Amino acid sequence: MTGKKNHIALIPSEDIVNEAGKRESAKAARKGEPLLHMTEDMRRLSTPWSISMVRAKQIESFDLPAGVILDAAVGSGAQLIALANELKRPALGIELDGNIAVLCAANMHSASNGEEMQKTLDRVIIGDSSDAEGAITTYWNSLMKSGIRAHPPIAMLHLDPARPRDAQNHHVDEMKPALMDVLKSWNEYLQTGPRGPAVLLDLSPRLGEEQQGMIEAIVETIFPGVPRTWEWLSQGGGRVDRLSLWIGSISSKDERRCIRMGTKNIIAKIEGKKKNSKTEILSRPPPFGAYVSIIDSALIQSGLQEKWISKAVKENTGYSWLRIEGRRPLLIHTDPLIDNDEINGFVVSTGEIIQHRLTPPELGNIDQIASAASKNKIGKITLRCSLDPEIQPTLQRRLDKALRNTEGARAYMIDVDLERGSGSHKLYIICKEI
Repeated sequence: MTGKKNHIALIPSEDIVNEAGKRESAKAARKGEPLLHMTEDMRRLSTPWSISMVRAKQIESFDLPAGVILDAAVGSGAQLIALANELKRPALGIELDGNIAVLCAANMHSASNGEEMQKTLDRVIIGDSSDAEGAITTYWNSLMKSGIRAHPPIAMLHLDPARPRDAQNHHVDEMKPALMDVLKSWNEYLQTGPRGPAVLLDLSPRLGEEQQGMIEAIVETIFPGVPRTWEWLSQGGGRVDRLSLWIGSISSKDERRCIRMGTKNIIAKIEGKKKNSKTEILSRPPPFGAYVSIIDSALIQSGLQEKWISKAVKENTGYSWLRIEGRRPLLIHTDPLIDNDEINGFVVSTGEIIQHRLTPPELGNIDQIASAASKNKIGKITLRCSLDPEIQPTLQRRLDKALRNTEGARAYMIDVDLERGSGSHKLYIICKEI
């Protein structure tokens, strides 16, 4: 069946699965995850199954009105399948590329765990998702042709638009399909509850504050006054792995949320309002016995670090931010952090200062660093200071080799800036992990 812009409906079926198998074999990214048909490019762009499921589990089915889950740029279908499986709703995907649409329809058929009635409403539409009238007319016509007289509405919209690789240097209008066009077109078909429609926008994790403001303006124009929550998700690699905007009935009571994920599950979560932090410039080396923690940079980017620290330090503990930029934000504090999962989830490393060094690690001084570490009963030092990425792996291997026969605690080396009257220079600090 076709709509205004020649949309075509695919019905997930065994025949579609057989056709997809001729194009791309089904593979699981990890043990225990569903077998999905994807090209190499699709695998690179697809949301990991673990993240797809974590997102789906954050939504309560009773928060959504009746209807189907729509993914307006469905790709492999991983996120849509996870949402449909978890929320027990029919799935509708729209994909401009016909080959990708076939693979998606196959994935929906083989990975869906819904009841038969739910699955009979599943479809993938080939066509332009910014033409909501054409797409939904094609969907309803396909259902009618299959003997289903229902005209199910849209309970939730998910959109993960394609975007330029370096999204910080591009305008939000370069996302395809365009956010404004898709949201405006589908607005009249979205079911609306007391807190507005349910919309999840999956965006580039490198969007800056100015671009986030542009997204906010688009959403406010189409859904005025509807609540929304920004979510920063980290997998612990020193960066934001996923940035999303949760709108209307799937938003939380807070405007910001930061999540630290493990392999499959959420390790820690914090919500609240943004609050800026001040950094302290050291004029002298920090004292031995103080503690330095490397904090997940996603927490800083979410702006929730002050709320986190209000829970992370004991009463009367002194603390200062030494650095809040880059991949290794640093917090110095007089006492150990409170030990629980909600706190530790956002801590990359934490330890007690045991040594200062004036020179960076180099090939010529690795043995000297190792000797000093042995005297302090340190058997492993991880280099977490700023180093040339081309030489860092070699330095780390040399240091590991030099300490391989030393039994002792684990430690890490960081760098901090010292401001003296004559200027600034770096100090390298070794901290014993606790």
